[in-house]
Amino acid sequence: MALPKELDADKVRAVKEAIGKMTPQQIADLPPLEDDDFKLFGIISQYYCFIDLNLRRALEIMHAAKRLPPEHVKKYPNYRDADLAGILRGSAEKMDPNVESLEETLFRLEEIGRCRTYRNLVSHFAGKRYPNEDVYVFASKSDADARQVLGKELPTHGVHFSIAGRSEYFKLADLLNEHQAWLSKKIPEWDKRYLQDQDTKA
Repeated sequence: MALPKELDADKVRAVKEAIGKMTPQQIADLPPLEDDDFKLFGIISQYYCFIDLNLRRALEIMHAAKRLPPEHVKKYPNYRDADLAGILRGSAEKMDPNVESLEETLFRLEEIGRCRTYRNLVSHFAGKRYPNEDVYVFASKSDADARQVLGKELPTHGVHFSIAGRSEYFKLADLLNEHQAWLSKKIPEWDKRYLQDQDTKA
């Protein structure tokens, strides 16, 4: 599971330093998530459910139209969710710029792949708030995540913490809404262009 790099912001650094000095009980006593936070996390997770649904629909179209990148044909359709946007981006790079808005398409697919790492935090990590700070404190006991981010396994009783800006997550939700709405409109467009119209020509 890919995880994001922590934002290089003063609020994140300050809380990260404070967490490092806290006892386990003090960390356990951090404020819980509020209703708005749970709603936000659910929105972000559901946006990615729709994004992944439509990424796979798009790849189905590209496979049927023989437009998948050659190196990914053999594994179709058994792709990891984390790889979907990158594979589709490979197909998009070969599209005709005279009929496709390639700059927008490539940008949005890259953003979908990049933002997934932030979705992983709200979907797979335990979340807390921090008093009087605009951040989330995420915690995981996964050695795999620790190796990826910290370069080593967690010690006995160790927990991996990740700090992220709260207001940035609200902006992320708005961005993902735009991306998922764009992608849902591309599916019938690509189906017509690369399958239906090609059948007519044949």
